[in-house]
Amino acid sequence: MAERVLAGSGSPRIRSLTRWLGALLALVVLAGLAACTGIPRSGDVQPGDAIGTDDDIDVVFLAEGPTAGASQQAILNGFIQAAKSPQDDYAIARQYLTPAAAASWKPNEKTLVDSGTRPTSRSDEFTLQMTATPVATVDASGIYATSPSNAPTSLSFGFTQQDGEWRINGLDDGTVIEDVFFDQIFSSYSLYFFDPTFTYLVPDLRWFATSSAVGTRVVKALLKGPVAWLGGGAVVSAFPEGTTTTSVVTASGQTRVELSSNVLQSDETDLRRMQAQLRSSLSGLASASSVVISVDQNVVPFPASDSTVADATPRVNSLPLVVSDGEFGYLSGGAVSPIEGISEGVKSVQPQSAAYSAVSGTVAVKAGNGSVVAVRETSGGVPIVQQIDTRPGLIDPAVDPWGFVWSIPSGEPTAVLAGGASTDAPLSIPTTWDGASSITSFEISRDGTRAVAFLEVAGAAKLVVAAVIRDQNGVPQQLGQAVELTTGPGTPIDATWVDQFSVASATALPGEVRVVAQQLGGRSTNLGAPSSAVSLSGSNDLDGLRVLGTDGSLLQQRGSAWQATTSGVSELGVQN
Repeated sequence: MAERVLAGSGSPRIRSLTRWLGALLALVVLAGLAACTGIPRSGDVQPGDAIGTDDDIDVVFLAEGPTAGASQQAILNGFIQAAKSPQDDYAIARQYLTPAAAASWKPNEKTLVDSGTRPTSRSDEFTLQMTATPVATVDASGIYATSPSNAPTSLSFGFTQQDGEWRINGLDDGTVIEDVFFDQIFSSYSLYFFDPTFTYLVPDLRWFATSSAVGTRVVKALLKGPVAWLGGGAVVSAFPEGTTTTSVVTASGQTRVELSSNVLQSDETDLRRMQAQLRSSLSGLASASSVVISVDQNVVPFPASDSTVADATPRVNSLPLVVSDGEFGYLSGGAVSPIEGISEGVKSVQPQSAAYSAVSGTVAVKAGNGSVVAVRETSGGVPIVQQIDTRPGLIDPAVDPWGFVWSIPSGEPTAVLAGGASTDAPLSIPTTWDGASSITSFEISRDGTRAVAFLEVAGAAKLVVAAVIRDQNGVPQQLGQAVELTTGPGTPIDATWVDQFSVASATALPGEVRVVAQQLGGRSTNLGAPSSAVSLSGSNDLDGLRVLGTDGSLLQQRGSAWQATTSGVSELGVQN
């Protein structure tokens, strides 16, 4: 019935079974809907606002307009159903409104994602109250936020007669959609900003309803800046403050982004950086293969450059990094291949854990005596072992792309130290989680701009992400505001970066382990229950996520089940 929708997700990595089931359920439910129909849409990209494609099964909803003689309740039901169809700026949904309400209504201002159960009651003869149970919200900039409470919320709709027909003349801005249909109506796009050293492009996930204007909405959100918790210096933008856009137009295979004239004051380096941000942010759209900047409808020329482009998708070795039979290295075919200039140094301290940054040539190691050391590559091939932290009760350390080794005592989660190769003593890094009583795990993202931590706050496990604020040389200064993520119930075991967009966490319940993946700025996915878990380690996508079991086996998810792929592993290393 439906093959694909023109405007696609541009989604990061997690495309879970939930999405497939949601699409299937949508097809089943649509057969019974009187006011909304799912149809397949396909075709070439035409001139106009940038439109994306997606390889997943999606549903495009075509709504029906109001029928003659419809009651207030029927008009309200039809309007809510029509709000699933954002084409032509919600033209069908506006038919249910009076001309004045249709002209003033701002559907993109906010979307309430709810459970779909919506009882209505009458306030008076001209007003209906609809009660919704919130699941999440999406704001005008595409920022997705899980609802902190499932307490019902009431929405008021006023009615008036127009040419003998009921129409809505009073309503709040925004739309309401069922959670089960969210992934068929909204698609995810990553806005990209630079780290302060301009080495990496950092994703900031946003969600927009499928429409021909989605390219313009993406660029407007990009120019507005990053989500609040990434602000404060964790990421930067090449666009001058106050830059605006009027359109993102595709013609003859080229996507032209019209920007305000203040960008003409920028030098060539900043213009190239702007173009890099635009290309990456629009990469989820079919029309983004060739992106140019224009001002007053004239393309802004600047010469090509051989300078290094910032990395938007830092990758690691797809093989697991392990300690097995006393050897440290990559596991392949049941044997461990040592890392030249590194492995011998790691072995020498009898590792209890190891986190390796191939970019900086540094391994953060919890040594056999419980201390944290850095093992660093040298040009001579003989690794240097640097003592970082000897405090008692240290958790497994983390490492970042600049070679800083991070260590924290389990009972003092705010006592964060970061030791660099050139620092005389480890730096004390301020945090914002003052209420935490303990910490189980801590890991830095591969672009060095974000940290994920498993904390205990007021006796409850809290999985959080926080920005890593650095100076222009990559030296860490502080950790930003912590934002809580979704995790399973129970006692924390470990958390790790799946890729640039997502984290995974494991928790223990009596007789069971739960693993949950969470998109930053998006939705969570239950990954089932491995037989046991000691630690987690990500790779380059969800398929590469590995769990170390209590019996020394490495497990990976195959379908809906976790299966052992090898055995005899004493420690599972983290790759950064």
